[in-house]
Amino acid sequence: MRTNDIRKEILLQLYAVRPLALTPERIQRDAAKQRYDFTTSEIRREAEFLADESLVVRINEPGITTVLYRIHANGVRHYEQDCAA
Repeated sequence: MRTNDIRKEILLQLYAVRPLALTPERIQRDAAKQRYDFTTSEIRREAEFLADESLVVRINEPGITTVLYRIHANGVRHYEQDCAA
């Protein structure tokens, strides 16, 4: 299912750069390098879902309009148990 692939890619990328945060645009660019055709809006929507599930953290810095996402400890466990298998 496409949404699951997008969620796995988001977790993969955030897991790889932890504790740094990424923009949806950066995630989309890196996914495109792997030949995925995910759109930025799809990534943003699924990142919000993952934030609601407490797997990623949404970061809104004052004065910065871009929303960043970083993996939460729950997301690390989820990735290591389910996605990396």
